[in-house]
Amino acid sequence: MPLSYPLFIVAYALSMVLGIVIALLLFVGWDQIWWRKALKSARFNLVYLTLLAALPLTTLVESALSSPDEATDEVVYTNWMFSIGGNAIRVLQDRLDYQVVVDLSIVVYVWIFTFILYFTPILLVCLDDRLTMRKYSVAILFNYLVLIPFYILFPVTVTGFYPDSGMTPLLYINTNWGRVVTSVDPLDNDFPSGHVSIVLTTILVLMYAGWDRRGYVYFVAISLAGIVFAVLFLGVHWLADIFGGLVLGVGATMLASNEKVQMAVDRQVRRVTTALVGEEEGGSDPARLSRGP
Repeated sequence: MPLSYPLFIVAYALSMVLGIVIALLLFVGWDQIWWRKALKSARFNLVYLTLLAALPLTTLVESALSSPDEATDEVVYTNWMFSIGGNAIRVLQDRLDYQVVVDLSIVVYVWIFTFILYFTPILLVCLDDRLTMRKYSVAILFNYLVLIPFYILFPVTVTGFYPDSGMTPLLYINTNWGRVVTSVDPLDNDFPSGHVSIVLTTILVLMYAGWDRRGYVYFVAISLAGIVFAVLFLGVHWLADIFGGLVLGVGATMLASNEKVQMAVDRQVRRVTTALVGEEEGGSDPARLSRGP
């Protein structure tokens, strides 16, 4: 018997919490987490953590900012996307029409992506890796500074709801999983792919920082391959969206890797943090920021 939607949401939230706890055990180890330092790190990164938690919900404001001509624009822009290899993605559904592939792809698209989105900053805070946390937060912020204007000004329909694509909206016809997505996604936020850009950004930031938790980097890299497949197979993204997401991920990481850019953002973050919780020991001096235990 399928779960009702409210029970499904509770199960989804609980599974996410359980997944984060298990991941901390796997990638860090309970005895390796310095809880006092982690709490100080959370206080120090309060503004970054708030932004990272709130930014994924910004798509909810799109309807309030949409223009009267958006419906016409959406048709025009979606036609452009279809003209760039629109027929090619139908091959995936034609060749891999198995329920297990559908179910796994949905889990990857909805659960794994959300897990990476929220677990990564939790992991960095638990390790008190403030340098990487700053780079990661700035890079994710730049992702959304590009994604949001594109989604508002360049609306593109998901492939499953574009008649000429021949795609079945596999994600959206699954009642509970589909409702989770449509509760935050108006289904015209396609170009570029935020799923691809954010997960790629996560990999690049961690690799660029010379991170020693390679197990998690490998997990995110494998997840990226699964997400690229899922967004195409489930009737969500066009090929051009994937390419745009890859370019954005690389560009955001390169920009956030610039020390001057990082510090320009961090100065503003420190001012807000100080106003909220007072000055944190160590300030924002890079020489005093911990790389973890």
